[in-house]
Amino acid sequence: MKSVIVSSALSSAALFLSLAGTAQATQTFSVSGAAPADIQTTVDAFRASLGGANNGVGNPTSGGRREINWDGVPDSFSSPNNLPGNFFNSNSPRGLTMTTPGTGFRVSADSDNPTATPILFGDLDPVIPGNFSTFSAQRIFTAMGSNITDIFFFVPGTSTPATVLGFGVVFTDVEIAQTSSIQFYDVNDQPVGGVVAPVSGNAGLSFIAMIRDSAEIFRVRITSGQTQINGGDPNLDYVAMDDFIYGEPVAIPAPGALALLAIGGGASLLRRRR
Repeated sequence: MKSVIVSSALSSAALFLSLAGTAQATQTFSVSGAAPADIQTTVDAFRASLGGANNGVGNPTSGGRREINWDGVPDSFSSPNNLPGNFFNSNSPRGLTMTTPGTGFRVSADSDNPTATPILFGDLDPVIPGNFSTFSAQRIFTAMGSNITDIFFFVPGTSTPATVLGFGVVFTDVEIAQTSSIQFYDVNDQPVGGVVAPVSGNAGLSFIAMIRDSAEIFRVRITSGQTQINGGDPNLDYVAMDDFIYGEPVAIPAPGALALLAIGGGASLLRRRR
């Protein structure tokens, strides 16, 4: 069974300096299903709402979006090895970095990896590959030691803080309601919205996203399942992630960037959350 929700609302965001109190339009996307085809239409609708093309890897550009599907991550940064949190702003510049309260990040091994590591995080729990599937084969992603992933945006390949128009993620194996979600924050680290992933069932897929009418999303917090993937309790909902899709990161205007640094955002905020 496939469920789809696309909604629009108006919310108020506290913006820095003279922009405080400006109303922003919000649209959310939510869908679940047993197979990639069941969520494809909603994923494509979100891409269309972001506008423009997939800008791939490399220099900043105007408009469009970036996507991460994990499948190009080399074996040296895949399970049983950890993925650096800045991989997608340094090694493969797409303007995104990650932190977690846990111990790091892991991308699952593919089927021809040189260490014969099991696919779909079978090295973390030998039973769990039967619970996971992919939207884009064959690698998926998780935080280690935590079910929390914090996302920050930068002008691709630089240390310049940025914001995005929208962000979405594909989850796999959401079996318990209210366990997986995305929360969105502005440059003042104030919440500007959130979306909860719908249940997809065993090995199913869920996609959720939010888009604003201007690029003001500075930080995203992803909660995936009830706990880290560790095989410790089969009654808990272990959830992994596949594709990330988000608007092209836009540099915070100079007055806002100065305000961000003055209130302890930017680098100091990143240090606190590492």
